[in-house]
Amino acid sequence: MATIMELINFFDHESKEYEEFLQHLICFNGDIPFDVEEVEKVQNVIVSTVNAYLNQSQTRCKGLLILDTILPQCSKDILLKYCILWMSKATQVLDSIHSTPQELSISCKVLGQLIIRSKDIPEIQKQVSMQNVKQLINVISNLSTEKKCGPVYYLIAVLLHRYPEVCERSQVTIKKIILLQVDSTQENLVCASAKCYALLAKATERSFKPPPSKPNYTGWIYNQALICNSLHVIMDELFSNLTELENVNIWDKLELPNISEENIIQFYFTQKQRFSNLCSYLSFMLCGVDDKNSVLPHEILKVLCRGLAIQPSNIKNQNSVKEQILYLILPKLHIALFNVLNSLINGFKEQLVSYGSTILELLLQTLQWTENALENQITINRNKPFRNVRISVYKCLNSWLMNTNSLSGIETVADEYLSSILKDIVPEKDRVLLTIQKTQNLSKRALKRLRDSQYEKGIHLSNGIASNKEHYLDTDVCKVALDVLQNVFFNSGTLLKQTFFKTVQNIVIPLLYDCYLSTTEQKFYKEHTHCRLLLFRVLRALQMNPHSLTPLPTQYSLEIFEMALNDNNLDIIQEAKVALAELEKITHPHAPTIQLTQVETIQKEFVTDEQIVQGHSTMENVLSPFVETIADEGVEPSPNKKLKVTNSHHNEIAEPGTENTTEDKLHITQTNKDIVKEQDNTIKEQITVTIQNKDIIESEQAAQISDESVNETASMTVVFSDTEIPRSMSSLNVIKQTDGICIENTNTTGDIKRSSENISRISEVNKEHFAQEKEEEEMLQLFQDVPKNDS
Repeated sequence: MATIMELINFFDHESKEYEEFLQHLICFNGDIPFDVEEVEKVQNVIVSTVNAYLNQSQTRCKGLLILDTILPQCSKDILLKYCILWMSKATQVLDSIHSTPQELSISCKVLGQLIIRSKDIPEIQKQVSMQNVKQLINVISNLSTEKKCGPVYYLIAVLLHRYPEVCERSQVTIKKIILLQVDSTQENLVCASAKCYALLAKATERSFKPPPSKPNYTGWIYNQALICNSLHVIMDELFSNLTELENVNIWDKLELPNISEENIIQFYFTQKQRFSNLCSYLSFMLCGVDDKNSVLPHEILKVLCRGLAIQPSNIKNQNSVKEQILYLILPKLHIALFNVLNSLINGFKEQLVSYGSTILELLLQTLQWTENALENQITINRNKPFRNVRISVYKCLNSWLMNTNSLSGIETVADEYLSSILKDIVPEKDRVLLTIQKTQNLSKRALKRLRDSQYEKGIHLSNGIASNKEHYLDTDVCKVALDVLQNVFFNSGTLLKQTFFKTVQNIVIPLLYDCYLSTTEQKFYKEHTHCRLLLFRVLRALQMNPHSLTPLPTQYSLEIFEMALNDNNLDIIQEAKVALAELEKITHPHAPTIQLTQVETIQKEFVTDEQIVQGHSTMENVLSPFVETIADEGVEPSPNKKLKVTNSHHNEIAEPGTENTTEDKLHITQTNKDIVKEQDNTIKEQITVTIQNKDIIESEQAAQISDESVNETASMTVVFSDTEIPRSMSSLNVIKQTDGICIENTNTTGDIKRSSENISRISEVNKEHFAQEKEEEEMLQLFQDVPKNDS
């Protein structure tokens, strides 16, 4: 069987087939295994081929192409050996005046990957930072303007991100390179330079010194302020003569080239492009770098309020050419400002809640003035007027709802928003105009004949379509409007007014019925599948977030989603299945999963073996445990009354009725002190018991009460428990603490007389013989009352 090395040697290393084979071999992701040594030999051959290509100027670009493919597979040892060489060869391609755009692109891409990999190798990181980074910045600055393409800005971004300390010393040069694209019409170059601007602001944060007028500014906020001031300057130049704008103190701004006013069209459209590009720069800064971000919200909102206050009504009645051009470019300026607002919301989320009313008002005012277009007006592209502006507004509103959730405050202006949203989601019906012939000169008989035949075919009536519904309902606007509507329910459903629910319900349900039951009416949602899907989601959101005073439209929803199971779109069918499963849980709720009546029983019965063994071991360290007993004189307690032993370490549960024998007798001195305290018409007794135990350490068996005392006292139940006292027992009152052991007095809830009760506390001891009898039953003790001392 032929090996890889034999295949490599089969080709002529100078041929084009050999280059193609190497490319396929590097990218080969098959499942055929090879020996490790053979794979290493192949990699060495490829690296040797790359170096041979890079050493010759004619084949250097071929070498870079292969190197670009193999770099992710190169080991640290290979990079340590050849990284500096490869960077120098790629820099030569970048610096050559004969390099084509394709060669510039591949060289920048290879250099970027090498810089990223070199940062993780300390042996070459120092050399790259001291020599190669500065050299690359100088080479890029010397490139002609037309050669400063997207890959060049990618390389600058990598340098700023990986070696910010070195780039900080060349920040003036880098800033000039970045701002070259401030008037560019190529969106990819604008985005690339905007990212570089944000990275430069981050890289120069350490050496920044705030201006005297703004001592609290950081470098990040200062760069944002420069962009904001530059936007204010453009607004002053464009609109100061047409409308009254709020005066702004422009204390500093970006150093940008002046725009010539010789060509008025070029002047206004260049200003429009610069305004949009600066908004892109500001948007990227508001998104933050490396999860670190800061902003002065009122500075950003001042720009937004000032720019969005300019409406077409302020300038459309002007007759000069300048004003008419401004009327054309105004929507683009608004869209750029809404992109800034969207980035501000996504960057700072719920931190902007205090500015929520201002943000909602900005969005609402734009929705209101953009819907005032006349029915006989249409754009050049035959789209809905201000279509893109409304899409931008809905995207901002959607971001606000999803980032702030119930704190959005949408419920305060939901009714105003709803009127605008419904205009974008409810199709208009075709209106038919009926015209009748004038009847002023007709006789009564002729007028009667005309009235009788006006609904029949005749020449007296002429029909015509007054409006075309397709023009007044845009698909893209409808999508974002429906998306906003469902998020309104999910994020503020419980706070909305009842009328909001009723209105949406009365609109959405008939529209969905028309999709499946109507044959001629409302074809919009039948033809546009994605809009129909979003309409289903609105109904689902309405069903899952009901108002407390509005009945659920469950019956309608069931019918609609069952009909949707036969839809021709798989996404709608899946949506219907999920919705029906949710409705099934609403209409037929299951029994509660937790049986609350058994919780107390489970807590009392669940004791592990480890707890019992631990209790045995800890009882040995207790010198005088305390046992609480309760008895009425002359009355035998019921079996369900349990007694509680409080131990300093652990408590155990023992079965009642077990008897143990012992040879030692306990001498007990009991002192009863009755303290009567009136509280809630009940009497609680506080008893201090002093127990002295003799020979308790030497004894090897548990205590036993003599047979005489057994005949005179009633049987008792002893409980060693961590669980709660049964309901027949009242709450515990702490009355004494001895050596860190809490003694509790338990009073029964039965009929207890005010006469003194005999309560005896008897100590018990567990010894080491419990460890030898692990397989036997639990050792229990029986404690009985000591007869009351009459003295």
